[in-house]
Amino acid sequence: MTKQSSFKRAVRERARATGQRYTQARADLEVANRQEFVHSRPFEQVALTAHLEEHYGIGIHSILPIDDDPATRPRDSWPGHYPSTLVVKHVDGQQWIARIFSSSADRVSRVQGDAEILQFLAAHDFPAERIAHDDPVTVLDGKGIIVTEFLDGGRPSADSPAVWHELADLLGRLHTLPAAGGAVARDGGAEETDGGFHVGRPKEDLAAAMGFLVSVEDDVNAAAREKFEWLRDQVETADDAEGLPEALTHGNYHPWAAVGAPGNLAIVGWAGSGRGPRLPALAWLLRTAAETKSTENIAAVMHGYSEHVQLTDDELDRLPSILNLRPLWLECLIFRMTVNDGGTPAMDEGWMQPASHEFAERVAAQAIAALRN
Repeated sequence: MTKQSSFKRAVRERARATGQRYTQARADLEVANRQEFVHSRPFEQVALTAHLEEHYGIGIHSILPIDDDPATRPRDSWPGHYPSTLVVKHVDGQQWIARIFSSSADRVSRVQGDAEILQFLAAHDFPAERIAHDDPVTVLDGKGIIVTEFLDGGRPSADSPAVWHELADLLGRLHTLPAAGGAVARDGGAEETDGGFHVGRPKEDLAAAMGFLVSVEDDVNAAAREKFEWLRDQVETADDAEGLPEALTHGNYHPWAAVGAPGNLAIVGWAGSGRGPRLPALAWLLRTAAETKSTENIAAVMHGYSEHVQLTDDELDRLPSILNLRPLWLECLIFRMTVNDGGTPAMDEGWMQPASHEFAERVAAQAIAALRN
């Protein structure tokens, strides 16, 4: 079968499963195939469906990445964004989420740890996704799969300071949960979206960022060389948050990690969770809050978080540098994507640029001022 005929078959299957017209399904699949991590965790859908049906004794109507189907696609997401997070629709109407960890770097023990952390959160009544079965982790061809309950409500709008306050309140609650052994004590807090090659504490984001740059170093043209060298220097001198107070923390904490209606949000996406410095999660929430209605949203975050946690002087002093930790990871990823697409990254664009340091100082100053009001 030719590559073209295989693509057409995939489009037809997608259209049939989602109810889309053929032309829209084709456009979405073309977008999905261009995404950075769409092939980082490959799996064979027929085999996966058969595996889940046999293991759990269920009938599956359809199984698709969550952003393939417009009916389940999270707000502001796009096809191919979450290729390994699948919606499993049962023939009886029930829905699960299945996350597939199938890259060469993924460890089944890590997936089993994800389930253990979700069970810990449930035992402490923390609003998070819940495992969908008493045996939530299975193994297919040596790769781990975890199933959780599908949560209704979708991703909340981040337009309201009340949402930012609720997210910060939940983060404060998370950071005050009691210490425990097992997976709850494992290293955590890194982004963990690159196929499992960089998991653990936030400093792993810096290792991943350097990897993004190194992978395209030979392809960087003269016009992009200044930004390449500047980003490389930023990664080499970045604050990794080590030595700061620690807690059980989330690896990508901002509104895209929440599902549900405001006032009743639950947090999802716990693959990067574990024990690590608590400040990076708060800093990423602050950094994203500052994108719109910055003064109100920053105040809402600080007021919500401080209901549970009082930041130390060291955390306040290092907040400006930690505010740029995740943006630096993102910018190095975008740099690689741009170079691979034949583009030329510019110094004055993106999540991380020279002006980002002054921006972080302003955000930190607003955050500290909010604590005093």
